[in-house]
Amino acid sequence: MQIGSVSNVVTQALDGLTLRQQVIAQNIANLNTPGYTPLRVEFESTLQGMEGAAPRILPDTRIALMGSPSGAAAELSRQVSQLADTALRYQTLIKGINKQLAIMQLAVSDGRR
Repeated sequence: MQIGSVSNVVTQALDGLTLRQQVIAQNIANLNTPGYTPLRVEFESTLQGMEGAAPRILPDTRIALMGSPSGAAAELSRQVSQLADTALRYQTLIKGINKQLAIMQLAVSDGRR
């Protein structure tokens, strides 16, 4: 995989994570709205299969585990957990990009010598 195609995939992943953060924020904002169905963004499997595919926003139909808390408090906890996970993934990708740029900068500066 060439540097350009890696950058494209990372850019698409960052776009997907940004959309996921927006959707999670929307889910949290509508937590107590009657009839609101939480949404989720799915893009990881799409990124693995093909470049250029757009993230999908889907109804969140996952079922809570037996014995787990239910209602708004449980949903808030789940959404906040997903938000933290998304932020961590975003930060990890940004760190990877920064390392890639540092390596490229080193290669360019060493090439001038």
